[in-house]
Amino acid sequence: MYSSDKGNYDIIGDIHGYVAKLERLLVKLGYSKSDKGFYAHPTRKVVFLGDFIDGGTEHISVINIVKPMVENEAAYAIMANHEFNAIAFHTMHPVTGLPLREHSAKNIQQHESFLNDYKDKPEEMQAVIAWFKTLSLFIDLPEIRAIHACWSKHEMKKIEIYLDSENVIKPELFDAFMLLANTKGTSEFEAIEVLLKGLEISLPEGKSFKDLKENVRTEIRVKWWLREGVTYADFALVPPQTDVPNIILPRELINDYFYDSSEKPVFIGHYWLKGTPQFQAVNIVCLDYSAGNGGEQVAYRWHENDKLLCNTQFLSDE
Repeated sequence: MYSSDKGNYDIIGDIHGYVAKLERLLVKLGYSKSDKGFYAHPTRKVVFLGDFIDGGTEHISVINIVKPMVENEAAYAIMANHEFNAIAFHTMHPVTGLPLREHSAKNIQQHESFLNDYKDKPEEMQAVIAWFKTLSLFIDLPEIRAIHACWSKHEMKKIEIYLDSENVIKPELFDAFMLLANTKGTSEFEAIEVLLKGLEISLPEGKSFKDLKENVRTEIRVKWWLREGVTYADFALVPPQTDVPNIILPRELINDYFYDSSEKPVFIGHYWLKGTPQFQAVNIVCLDYSAGNGGEQVAYRWHENDKLLCNTQFLSDE
């Protein structure tokens, strides 16, 4: 182990191909390049929350920072939905020969910046995809936990047979897992949808709302960390002024997804938040503040003797 972290972690949110923000934040956190060329800290370790790709135009530079840090034990990293989607985009179905993630106009556009950065480097791109396959789906350290979108024991149980002791998908089961995890209706698909993309539930029959682009929606993404909510409107993770039906949400729909306040802190990304960084619950922190869309690259500094989350522990690249 390069860094004698002793439970001192700097947890960093979604990067989405913007290397300058990442480097500014690492330097601000006290990391510097070692004699082997990777960023490291003598007493701390980074925990990356995934979504390294799809957005900016500096994917190669981002991967060339993150990957060596992980390989030299200066950082942990988890798989997020964009890494999962990239693997599926570049994996062919064993029977149909078609990609597991359809090469639709929408999916190509979402992945286009990554494809452009590696268009003249096919072998390097395949090496990156292979590295994505080695990432943990979640991390459970003695002091803290990390997952990209939703810590759900209910969903983790569905896929536990596929995971090794570090919650990496076992290589010998990887192809079978990816096939099932990209097939709607399977337990594997349901688990990945929640763990890496967030909990969504349907509104009652006949109920809907319009998003900011006037699209009619019949599902809401759920603030699974909320404990005081009562209605669909309370739990809906939507922009302000979105008119979600203000009717009671049956608790049995979300009981399996509550994260008890007695559990150790869990850090997530994914949700494209804005505003001043702050924790979502007494033991839940989201660190995605839209770095991929003009926002800040945000980290949370966890110290070995910390017992409670504190809003003064956030740090951004700006």
